[in-house]
Amino acid sequence: MPTALDMAGPILEVLTWLCLPAGLGLLFYTGFLRRFVHPWDVAEGVVYSDSTGVGFRWLDRKHQVHHAPMSPYDIRDMAAGDTLPIYYHPKRPTQWQTTRPEEAGRTASVLGRCLTAIGAVALLAGFVLPMF
Repeated sequence: MPTALDMAGPILEVLTWLCLPAGLGLLFYTGFLRRFVHPWDVAEGVVYSDSTGVGFRWLDRKHQVHHAPMSPYDIRDMAAGDTLPIYYHPKRPTQWQTTRPEEAGRTASVLGRCLTAIGAVALLAGFVLPMF
């Protein structure tokens, strides 16, 4: 009859081969996603009020001025000249927001870290277990 130590080897081998490559793949995917697909830049936006209305102005990486017209209700707690962070997409500066954007691929990142950790522990245990 096989003992628990005899069965642990194949189980650790399967965990290593399933979890480690999948976890590393998910981490690579989230890194790619954050770097190239959903990058957000931050700029200092200034509240303006002139004859065209009220809103925000900010400079992007290429030093181009962008306007975000707002209703007076949206910026009722701010005066002209106040600053706030504006998060915008570098390729599409018209896509912006004033709140910090959520990280892209957050769930995939957490799952990738968990799977990589399980695979790494199984790999190390597979080397250490035969010593006992």
